[in-house]
Amino acid sequence: MNPDRSLRVVLATVGSRGDVQPMLAIAQTLVRRGHVPLIAAPPNFEHWVRGLGFDFAPLGADIQVFLAEHGAVMTGNPVKMLQAMSRFFAEQIPLQVEQLAPACRGADAIMSAGLAFAAPSVAEHLRLPLLCVLYTTCVLPSSQHPPAMVPWHGLPNWLNDLLWRADHLLVDSLVRGTLNTARAGIGLPPVDDLRRHLCEETPLVIAADEVLFPPDPLWQGRYPHANFIFFDDPAPLDPDLEAWLADGEAPVFVGFGSMSGEGTDRVERMIAEAVSATGRRCIVGAGWAGLGAGALPPGWRVVREAPHALLFPRTAVVVHHGGSGTTAQALRAGVPQVLLPLILDQFHHAHRLHLAGIAPRPVPMEKITAAGLAAAIHAALELPAGPRQAAAARLRASDGRGEIVRRTEAMVAA
Repeated sequence: MNPDRSLRVVLATVGSRGDVQPMLAIAQTLVRRGHVPLIAAPPNFEHWVRGLGFDFAPLGADIQVFLAEHGAVMTGNPVKMLQAMSRFFAEQIPLQVEQLAPACRGADAIMSAGLAFAAPSVAEHLRLPLLCVLYTTCVLPSSQHPPAMVPWHGLPNWLNDLLWRADHLLVDSLVRGTLNTARAGIGLPPVDDLRRHLCEETPLVIAADEVLFPPDPLWQGRYPHANFIFFDDPAPLDPDLEAWLADGEAPVFVGFGSMSGEGTDRVERMIAEAVSATGRRCIVGAGWAGLGAGALPPGWRVVREAPHALLFPRTAVVVHHGGSGTTAQALRAGVPQVLLPLILDQFHHAHRLHLAGIAPRPVPMEKITAAGLAAAIHAALELPAGPRQAAAARLRASDGRGEIVRRTEAMVAA
């Protein structure tokens, strides 16, 4: 590729903050290499994106509103979860096509992530190169793990294969009809196999550590790894929080990111009882669920937002849901972790970290008790430090976002 040529790259993502933040990190690298990024994301992220100096285009609906309305469903009854997802895609895919196509006119390339399922169709319509960035491996078929919607891990290979066949039929029924209607509206032929369309006909790169999340040999190199993507957050730690951290032993951090749902009071009581039993201080990440609004033990801190890259190295243990971004930041910090997964890829991440000796056996959030959480914190503190230190060293030396940008440059030049 001509290094003097500036590329206009649209980074399209639909999802929570964990889906948007890595694209902002890639945008930072694009700018440093002389390119012009545009972030296409849900409208609730516009203020944040523009505040960082990036151009913005709305894509899809406000995910925070969706999770607030359906959070309990997404972590509860699987039939109701599928019904909510079906409605979501029926509304979102036509809207994605309508909004993304004009945002991409004049672009040189598109990157997509999260639930931006319409991006390959828009790229096909506009004849633009597309690179899909996956934040996890559990969305790719493998006999070594179940589909993301299955919370059980350690299953025999034959059962994983059977579950993937069922997942194939299910996802096709949820998404393909809606996608084909949207494709017809922009003059494209129908897709007859959604998985082939998204996983084989679309160039992919896995933004996750290859040691902790290894490729299936049967993939035969079709899905290259970069590594986790880390965002350079310009925000400092709050001075009051800095002073609090310096005035005592390292605390436990407890936060569940963008997860919402019912039972916040129960979770707060459980956190208070469990962490108090360890004798440690605590920082509660409010997240989208608004944790910490109720009564907490004296001296504890509640933070609405804090850069994890600065905060996590100052903690003794990070208790979290297992989202890809939080998992990556805790891994890079090299601190003990306790994972309490709620949905989808979080179970996969929790299982892989447990297998690697980095975290104790995970317990789903809906089943954890105060005594169980206290025991898990103790167990995390007692695990050998070697595995997590090795992972931290790899991640600190990695450049996942740079690798992805270089792949995009090569793709445009090809």
